[in-house]
Amino acid sequence: MRAPPTVDLYALLGVSRSASGAEIRRAYRRLALQHHPDRAGPASAETFARIAEAYRMLSDPTARSAYDAHLLQRESQNSFAPGAAARADGNAWTVSGPGWTASWEKAIPNVLPRVSGSLDRLQAAGVARVASDGLLELSLNAAEAALGGSAVVEMPLRVLCPTCGGVASPRGVWCLRCEHAGTVTDSVPVVVRIPRAARDGMVITASLRRPGVAQQRARIRVAS
Repeated sequence: MRAPPTVDLYALLGVSRSASGAEIRRAYRRLALQHHPDRAGPASAETFARIAEAYRMLSDPTARSAYDAHLLQRESQNSFAPGAAARADGNAWTVSGPGWTASWEKAIPNVLPRVSGSLDRLQAAGVARVASDGLLELSLNAAEAALGGSAVVEMPLRVLCPTCGGVASPRGVWCLRCEHAGTVTDSVPVVVRIPRAARDGMVITASLRRPGVAQQRARIRVAS
């Protein structure tokens, strides 16, 4: 089920367009508990489905960016609305106006193909591993360390269940997908931005393009 483009998904969840991921998650959990068919009865199934669809879109950075761009285009009528402004902010572009903000991530710069891909493939190639302390270790050659760039590693991580949004529990709401655990294991792109002249042993906090995932860090190893 896909929400029609004219539906205001932010209004459906009762949050502002500048709401953080945590605010969206809290709003969804409150509404999901209120309207879940297990609690509210079968008649609430359609409402729950609309709420779940809104959360699925707004909790996914890529989908939210596309939806924000649609709203921006619709409301500005192919130009910026009065009082709107655009700015570059770190790794994202942000466009804002009176009472609203829309943002989307910039493209990942200078991807290093030798240390990018699925964790299984990189482990088999001997260029990545998960160390005993839980850090992702990436093995760079001298040229990669000198020039820097971005490694994008697909890792299996525990994330909030996209079906129930983490509200399921053994004594509360049942979720078939996560079996009331509230989380599932999914493949998550972990973006490690490596600076120029990277040093052997340096630890970098990675960027995660999924909400509800614990912070990940990577350790750089440079071949001598």
